Amino acid sequence: MRKQILIVIAALLVVVVGGKTQAKELPFRAAWVSTVYNLDYPSKAALDEQTLRAEAQQIIQTAKKMGLTALILQVRPCSDAFYPSDIFPWSRYLTGSQGTPPENGFDPLAYWVQETHAAGLELHAWINPYRITTGKTAEWENLAAEHPARRNPDWAVEYQENYYWNPGLPQVRQMVIDGALEIVNRYNVDGIHLDDYFYPGQAFQDSETYAAYGGAFDDLGDWRRENVNQLIHALDTELHKADPNIRFGVSPAGIWANQNSISIGSATGGKQSYFANYADSRTWVKEGWVDYICPQIYWQIGHASADYETLARWWAETVQGTDVDLYIGMADYQAGNSDPTSPWYGIEALRRQHILNETLPEVKGEVHFRYGSLVEVSGLVAYYTKVYQMETLPPPALEREKHMAYMQGMQNGFEPYGHLTRAQAAMIFARLSVGQDGAALFDEGKTYETSFVDIDTTQWYAGAVGFMEQYGIINGFQDGSFRPTEPVSRAQLVAMATRFEGQLPSGSSRFPDVAEEYWAKDAICYAAQQGWISGYPEGTFLPEHPITRTEAVKVINRLLHRVPDVQAIQQGAFSMPFGDVPQNFWGYAEIMEAAVAHHYEKKGEAETWTEIVQGT
Repeated sequence: MRKQILIVIAALLVVVVGGKTQAKELPFRAAWVSTVYNLDYPSKAALDEQTLRAEAQQIIQTAKKMGLTALILQVRPCSDAFYPSDIFPWSRYLTGSQGTPPENGFDPLAYWVQETHAAGLELHAWINPYRITTGKTAEWENLAAEHPARRNPDWAVEYQENYYWNPGLPQVRQMVIDGALEIVNRYNVDGIHLDDYFYPGQAFQDSETYAAYGGAFDDLGDWRRENVNQLIHALDTELHKADPNIRFGVSPAGIWANQNSISIGSATGGKQSYFANYADSRTWVKEGWVDYICPQIYWQIGHASADYETLARWWAETVQGTDVDLYIGMADYQAGNSDPTSPWYGIEALRRQHILNETLPEVKGEVHFRYGSLVEVSGLVAYYTKVYQMETLPPPALEREKHMAYMQGMQNGFEPYGHLTRAQAAMIFARLSVGQDGAALFDEGKTYETSFVDIDTTQWYAGAVGFMEQYGIINGFQDGSFRPTEPVSRAQLVAMATRFEGQLPSGSSRFPDVAEEYWAKDAICYAAQQGWISGYPEGTFLPEHPITRTEAVKVINRLLHRVPDVQAIQQGAFSMPFGDVPQNFWGYAEIMEAAVAHHYEKKGEAETWTEIVQGT
């Protein structure tokens, strides 16, 4: 992997912040497009050129609308090709007969590259390095005459009625490298992508190859892993010689090794690719032989032996200190189970995983298996469209110039000691949201969709919740709920406020009850540094405690740089609109600042009210 070249690896969105044009880096959002078995493309073999183009367009445009930034197209499923190759025959999944070209000289890969780029998406060419057949011995007998396995049958090994290239042969490694270079040298692809098919299992019959080439190794497993390592390392070197900007990535099985087998492995108990497939993916990361790693973590959060969260955190720790990007392979094909007792009932498992991914800074993207599952599982396209399109929206700002009334009363007045609810907090920040041009963004008469399962669209707060969700200012809980009527905690309010500030620096907590690992620690530290919050006399912050309505307006006033004109308020020049807030109440002036729209003049930090603004 090149070490000295800075590569912009994600899609960029140009936004205007403070009058300056800036590039906003977007996470990698992709889907695998499977051609094997005609799973995704084409829908069946031997389609005409017009239909092949139309099906490609349908996939590309759906991906674009969903907010994906890349597609990973399987261009070599079984040592056959979806492009004219000097090494591999045309794929039977394309034309119905291996070795037969498509009509009119149509080149699917060239078309996909052209059209994905026209849509603003990346196109990564996905190759299976070692698979020759897909589980049927008859396939071997019907290989095209020009298939490299026909010319070199001794390079192949039968394994459980399937055929694979022998990874221990230097000739095989060179063929795989030459095949990848052929793609990079002929097509403007953005990446070369390998999936998880390495050695198919421990019973692979390669004893003669081991005897011939494994003299330096006492252990068969170590020799096999070294064979795969050599392929990965050589691909990294040769691909980047051909194109320094190419992205090389691998999607290994999700478990490298279990902790009870290797101490640095994950706290899991599932199938280990280190031993089962001889894929030492951790070494690829630590040595920098890949640009990105995309582990296939195909289990739910809470799985007894292969917990998604455990594995996501293990991989996040693995890439730390390297220049390898981590993209998580998501099991969208598992979702949509109709059994309410299944962990894959509906799309909730995937939603929880996405929320977890967003909390791990090392996770730079997600890849979905597979495109067909995205469009077939009810609710998935709508969900990903919402959360991914959110990332492309220019971030909102807060209205700090016009002193509008952002706080309203309750049924019995202001209720200064009452708790602010999560829905009320969402409404406050929605009303205060403005674009980079200073114009209000939120329209209370408009419907904004939300993915939270407990939001009744007829309720007064539904629009504000949907609006705030689309910008990522508010988050829900792992069960898919938002809990609008629950009190908002002190930490939750601060977290909402600081999300308008963009990426926060990491800081050390000054509050003894805010631990370094606390989820909102950085938000609380930032708010304290900015003077928006202060602790209690004993020094605590009480992050989990519900915040009162009066405490909330004090925090928000400081956030907005709004300082009440205490002298004019105390002299009675402006009247309090709520009968339950006496003038001697400690938060009287703060409530007036939040609930009474006014014009003002400002000198330094001092604010002098000039008149009340009616009707706002």
